[in-house]
Amino acid sequence: MLAFVFGAFGLSTLWLLPLLWRFVAALVRRRRPPTVGPGAIRFWAGFVLVLLASSTLEGLVVSHYTDDPSVGGAVCRALATMFASFPGGAVTALLGGAVLAIALPWYLGVPWSSFLIRTNALLEPVGALAIEGTRRLFSRSAARASGRRAASAVRRADRPTARRRAKSETKRPASAQAMPTRATPGRAESPEPAMRPSVATPVPPRHRARPDTVIREPWLAPRAMASSAPETGTGLDLPSEPAPLQSDAPIAHETLWEPAAPAIPRQRANLSQAPIAAEAAPTMTTVPAGPAPPRAVSRFAIAANDESVAEPPRPAETPTPPTSLRASRPEAVSLPPLSLLAAARRDVMSISDAELAETGELIEQRLREFKVPVQVVGASAGPVITRYEVEPAVGVRGNQIVALMKDLARGLGRTSIRVVETIPGKTCMGLELPNEQRQMIALSEILDSAEYRGSDSQLTLAMGKGITGEPVVADLAKAPHMLVAGTTGSGKSVAVNAMILSMLYKATPEDVRMIMIDPKMLELSVYEGIPHLLAPVVTDMKLAANALNWCVAEMENRYKLMSDLRVRNLAGYNQKVREARAAGRPLFNPFPAHPEVPEHLDTLPTIVVVIDELADLMMVAGKKIEELIARLAQKARAAGIHLILATQRPSVDVITGLIKANIPTRVAFQVSSKIDSRTILDQMGAESLLGQGDMLFLPPGTGYPQRIHGAFVADEEVHRIVAWLKQFGEPDYKEEILAGPAVEAGEGEPGEEGIDAELDPLYDEAAAFVLRSRRASISFVQRQFRIGYNRAARLVEAMEAAGLVSPMGINGQREVIAPAPQD
Repeated sequence: MLAFVFGAFGLSTLWLLPLLWRFVAALVRRRRPPTVGPGAIRFWAGFVLVLLASSTLEGLVVSHYTDDPSVGGAVCRALATMFASFPGGAVTALLGGAVLAIALPWYLGVPWSSFLIRTNALLEPVGALAIEGTRRLFSRSAARASGRRAASAVRRADRPTARRRAKSETKRPASAQAMPTRATPGRAESPEPAMRPSVATPVPPRHRARPDTVIREPWLAPRAMASSAPETGTGLDLPSEPAPLQSDAPIAHETLWEPAAPAIPRQRANLSQAPIAAEAAPTMTTVPAGPAPPRAVSRFAIAANDESVAEPPRPAETPTPPTSLRASRPEAVSLPPLSLLAAARRDVMSISDAELAETGELIEQRLREFKVPVQVVGASAGPVITRYEVEPAVGVRGNQIVALMKDLARGLGRTSIRVVETIPGKTCMGLELPNEQRQMIALSEILDSAEYRGSDSQLTLAMGKGITGEPVVADLAKAPHMLVAGTTGSGKSVAVNAMILSMLYKATPEDVRMIMIDPKMLELSVYEGIPHLLAPVVTDMKLAANALNWCVAEMENRYKLMSDLRVRNLAGYNQKVREARAAGRPLFNPFPAHPEVPEHLDTLPTIVVVIDELADLMMVAGKKIEELIARLAQKARAAGIHLILATQRPSVDVITGLIKANIPTRVAFQVSSKIDSRTILDQMGAESLLGQGDMLFLPPGTGYPQRIHGAFVADEEVHRIVAWLKQFGEPDYKEEILAGPAVEAGEGEPGEEGIDAELDPLYDEAAAFVLRSRRASISFVQRQFRIGYNRAARLVEAMEAAGLVSPMGINGQREVIAPAPQD
């Protein structure tokens, strides 16, 4: 079989090898082979065109050199003979090369642009090595030349005459005098003795400049040394003045004067030292920001003074402690370490440029089939989705692409596609396609990022990663309240846990306190007992109303204090209290509980109220809860009270217009319909999310939601952090939060203890009206006096207890027993 194929196509049969390679690679990676599915037509067309073009070119080459029919493939010769007659051999060769250049990217699946980029990346290290080798070669040759010139100059300068040798031999004792190692031009000889004692002089240590602050110019150093060589005596380059002290401990250093060594001739020392000085010349220049490098000293001088100069030992490098999330503070409760959280996974699957280009071409092809021509101008791959930026052709409207969203998802074989009609800062649209393999995002990866560490706010929330993989954090203090909504299983509760943990990693109980309301009694009850709580986790809806009432009262109290101190927000209040305490003049509470006992003002913590299921709370006490939440959302920002509301039923009776108007920051997880998406975000898009933490984050002040993939935190991680915080002691609960305010007359429910309906100021008037009208109906009393049903029922029941009306009969009617009043 192989011989038959070779006999037909000759050497062009080798084009079957890329086909086998792509097929085996797809099997190993467990992906769809290129021979089937989307793009298969392009692949097979490229294969056929490459094979025919290569066979034609091979036949032309073979027929040009020999006429033997046994040489080359039969198909090759037939194609060459057919095309040689018309349009000719030269034209056929050009057309064959053009067809080969066009069809080769179809067959190999790699465009020419990617091939050129990879080729450039492969050749760049080779070119860098060649340039570096050339520079080293020139620097060595220049160093040799400068060394020879310096040696000759020193030899001419230091060659003594016969008279000078005789004079120096008679005058100089070998043990008492020494020659100076450096002749300073323009200075007269000092009358001091030539020999100075060797002393320990504190000098700065030899620092190496950092690689990022060094400018290497090796080809300039030999020229500088060559020009300065004739002026130096022995090549030593020591400072003429004592260097400034940079080290605390003084170290031994060589003397400024070198004693005469009779065993070493003067000429030999100069000859051997000049090239060494040229090699030891400084070849790097540091920027002013870094420490100045010391002047270079020749190795010969160090070796000559080895007996009197000891190399200072390098100080042991102290290990740098790992940076914490926040500077350590002397507080009772310390911030939990990152080791309590699960580490991020490193097996990240990347999408190649060839796959992005193939999918982009497939998008253009599918939309072209629906008569909607577009051009893919860019692609951004992330951990969960990949965004393709498309530029519609002239005359194509954006809603045409939005209407084809489901058809395009079916044509591309994806579960769902989200169309972004407007990308801020760009003129194109966006198509967000889910990746085949989804990456898990750990909370520790976000908490360890530069974005989270660099945030100074104690209410920094770790949201997750963007579509391109960058960490995304949000500041609840700027939000200032957040609404989280999504269906069951969309990742809403995990996101709320991640928000709570990100605040626990930033703030201590002195800075942030929390009130948690959990109607489901499962999600937030795990945080019971941490020092950050102001009250136990609320699971009773009646107590939840009391907690919100306390928040409103606390808000009013804080506003009174801030108004008295002439500050605008809680940060200004705390700053003024700290300044007064530091100055020794603490501030007193202008509204003390006991006027005879003065109270010192202390800093107030930020309060975060977390409600896990708002729908259940609205069903129990809807109108009252809505008013309390609206009051807190309107005014509580400056008082340092923030809300995080979560619900799994995003309907208009839960997320009312009053709540939406006062909570601009919203987070939408996967919902079931466009109506629910409009209820949360006032726009559609959340129905196309993938679930499991995929969210749309609408920050305040903008109408464009940002797609974020939320961080995952397991229950075991939450338990470890709660156990870490519990070891610092019990929380300081405030009992008045859940106790609620004292109930006034006429404000309780019917039948509640401690409420006497006869104390109602309307009781006498209502009783007289019932006796006159002879109608004992709750609805009649309610309409007449324009009061609520509960209050009217209490009044009628009080009349029944006083014997004015009879109990309710079988037909639900009451009779008036007491006689009518006399006029």
